[in-house]
Amino acid sequence: MGILEPRVLLPNIASVEEGLGLRDWKFFSNGYYGPLCRIIIGWNTNEIEVIILSSGAQWITCDASAKGGGFSVRVTFVYGSTTPAERQELWHYFQYQSSINAATPWLVTGDFNAIMRVIDRQGGDNNWYKYMEDFPNCVHQSELIQIASNGLHFTWHNRQQGRDSILRKLDWAFGNHHLLRHWPQAKATFQARIESDHSPIIISLSSSHPYQKARFKFLNLWADQDGYDQIIRAAWGTEAYGNPFSRLTTKLRTLKGYLYNFHRSNSSHISSRVAQADKKWQEARVLLDQHPQDQEAGRRERDLCHQFSALRNAEESFYKQRSRVNWLQLGDRNTSFFHRSLLHRRHRNGITSLCRDNEL
Repeated sequence: MGILEPRVLLPNIASVEEGLGLRDWKFFSNGYYGPLCRIIIGWNTNEIEVIILSSGAQWITCDASAKGGGFSVRVTFVYGSTTPAERQELWHYFQYQSSINAATPWLVTGDFNAIMRVIDRQGGDNNWYKYMEDFPNCVHQSELIQIASNGLHFTWHNRQQGRDSILRKLDWAFGNHHLLRHWPQAKATFQARIESDHSPIIISLSSSHPYQKARFKFLNLWADQDGYDQIIRAAWGTEAYGNPFSRLTTKLRTLKGYLYNFHRSNSSHISSRVAQADKKWQEARVLLDQHPQDQEAGRRERDLCHQFSALRNAEESFYKQRSRVNWLQLGDRNTSFFHRSLLHRRHRNGITSLCRDNEL
């Protein structure tokens, strides 16, 4: 749990924590960075183990893990400064942490005191100042993905009415690619404001849905693999009866079965195949280096090099097609980029809830 902007003096933090009435809970705050505490985090010690990693005037980062095994996630609670110049420290922190947390599920949430787009504001000053680009640029450079959300869009209200009313989306929830790979159904719910002028956020790291067999999709990489032409001829050469349309659909169903088998034999688990081919090629290079005059070792090294190169091209084609990104930087391997694009699109397109017209 994170409590943002409690505005508590350092000597009073302990009494505030005790007044919450949460038995078996521990707390940590960043009250030492200014006259008023800006972030307090708490956790149930019977359920969760928490290790504080770093804290600053605008953030607290910790590792949280379930007791007895299970989930483990890195969480950064944020309360961004109201001053654009002071928020620069926060943006630099995210960009620095993004590389450190590349292989760790990382959740970033809180009040950033910044908006991403023009549609994230209503009322007040309508100008778009240069410093307002800092937040979206930071999110992009840190490779953070906005977690799918429901509930309120405008999470802050100045409590004024009429022309003086100002609404902003200042509260956000982001995750890195590793987080969404572990919890693809992660969801943030922005609840109605009660006493505070900000919306409470509840983040659910739900497990993925039960596995369902994927629909058949033709992979472009098949057309470049050995044996593809033969299975097309074999499938199209099978006997089919009925009217022309019935014969066509029968042959297409037969071809689909052939391609399923072809995929299992040649291109399933493509990334694992690439890793295995790379390992075999490395071993062959070491052997050739030890026995440079061995013609058989030289031939094997060349064959494994060709196999690895073909699999790398197939892997790149696979992720390019799945991510629906149609551009490449000349000479650059973009497999990692395509994989992340695919993950981002899956999360963005997920349906988290349904409502009737009278519930909008």
